[in-house]
Amino acid sequence: MTRKITLDWSYPMDINNILVDSRMNDIGIYYITRNFGGKISDLYIGKTTYSFGSRLESHNWFWLDDYRGSKQVRLGYLVSPKRISEDDKKQLINDAEMTLIWLMGDSLIHNKQCIKTCSPKNRLYIKNIGYRGNLLPEMFFTDEQWNG
Repeated sequence: MTRKITLDWSYPMDINNILVDSRMNDIGIYYITRNFGGKISDLYIGKTTYSFGSRLESHNWFWLDDYRGSKQVRLGYLVSPKRISEDDKKQLINDAEMTLIWLMGDSLIHNKQCIKTCSPKNRLYIKNIGYRGNLLPEMFFTDEQWNG
């Protein structure tokens, strides 16, 4: 069974300024890109089920300075389905992260997990809305990818 979800992506914000944003206590998916030499590169897709603020702050300390250029982040919110339990929401966030990383493949410079193999609990059909960057409007595992 495929579950349909919708992620609404925020406007890309400078990674150094986002930590003061009012949404830092929220949970969801985040998508980090960099602009260097006029070219935008996909760096990383991650998730947090505790808070954007603490998760993004940990990235800033450990690896973002390894990449030149300005770094921006988009916050992805699970806006559909609406009436679900907190545990189900967290599971869908975990599955969405794995699905997006797998489907973005080699374009993500810093992701190391879920690049070669991935096994989310739920097969997702993800609709990306808002400021989605290089994420396709619709992303999902094909039958061959899911069964293979």
